[in-house]
Amino acid sequence: MKKLWFMLAILIIIGVIGCSIIFTYQKKEEKENTDIPIKEEVPAETHTAKLTLVGDLLFESMYYNAINNGEDKDLYFSLVKDYFLNDDLSIGNMEVVIGNDDMPVKGGDNYNFSAPPWVGNLVASLDFEVLSTANNHAYDQGRNGVISTIDYFKNNSDILTVGTFKEKEDVNQLHILEINGIRFGFLAYTMGTNVKMNQEDEYMVSLYKSNYSSVVTDEDKLRMKKQIEELKKQVDVTIILMHWGSEYTFTPNDTQKELALFFNSLGVDIVVGNHSHNIQPIEWVGDEHKTLVYYSLGNFVSADEDIPRTNNTFNNAYQIGLLSKLVVTKENNKIEIHDITTEPIINYYDANLQNLKLIPYHLYTEDIEVSHYRYKQGFTKDFISNTYYEVIPEEFRSF
Repeated sequence: MKKLWFMLAILIIIGVIGCSIIFTYQKKEEKENTDIPIKEEVPAETHTAKLTLVGDLLFESMYYNAINNGEDKDLYFSLVKDYFLNDDLSIGNMEVVIGNDDMPVKGGDNYNFSAPPWVGNLVASLDFEVLSTANNHAYDQGRNGVISTIDYFKNNSDILTVGTFKEKEDVNQLHILEINGIRFGFLAYTMGTNVKMNQEDEYMVSLYKSNYSSVVTDEDKLRMKKQIEELKKQVDVTIILMHWGSEYTFTPNDTQKELALFFNSLGVDIVVGNHSHNIQPIEWVGDEHKTLVYYSLGNFVSADEDIPRTNNTFNNAYQIGLLSKLVVTKENNKIEIHDITTEPIINYYDANLQNLKLIPYHLYTEDIEVSHYRYKQGFTKDFISNTYYEVIPEEFRSF
């Protein structure tokens, strides 16, 4: 009987082992025969935007005189329009108030400006996307001038104005444009206004310091820091438009340098500076995060044959602006700024203070050179190229 049970136990053990071997073999075969899908790598989506940057748009008496004498309004921008046709985002500084029927045209007498509405049409014809309106001339015509300028561009164009406000609650409104899948955010600041603002109007123009102080305080920085941090939460690229520095100089001052480092510490991507009426250097600021800083692009639009409060060198340099092209790329939520180029743009007018137009340097022929009103005062192609070489670092020059 014991033998029988022993034999039965042996058979059960053999059966269990056999089944286990068969089961293991079947699982192995199933595993080998199973088609396991291979995860394909999805290429990162790349977004690209082409930018055009220019400086101050300062329409002055000489230009209005030429138009009143029958000059064609379309002549002035005829040679630079192509720069703006194939880009995605164009930015400039609207240095004059766009007035209305109740405001007289002023072209700079006592350094006070007010442009007629048709100047707004002319500016809009270049297809700007963004104009800073925060500058020392923003309040030249008081509260009405600020409102008139904002209303003009809002009602007659697709241009976003940054840095001036109609109502107090508008100050906290974020200025954002999404272009080709990249969200650009904008803030604009000026050092003050020539015509001091009434206390109740001080919110209307965005300042980086008090109108009555020469220094940027910790309180000023805290206010800007809060605005920049709030904007950065919503955008891929942060651009600050600055009206700063000293007039008629090629060199950024200490405040410009200080603020450039301050903006870099907050993660700002691009700073576009103006106000000096002469070109100033371009540089990358920062180590871990890089900020592209244009200290001043000079005048894009101007028309003044002689400025008594400066010398001949800066009178000539007043006629040169800088147009910069660059590309912003977004890939895997990382931003790269590259392909940065610049070209001098010459404000031309002849010996009779007529035929006003903007001429890119590569089109500035010897015949045009010698016919410029200021040629006999030393405004030559050599002066233009030498100034460009001395002020703009090689990595940002186009020739």
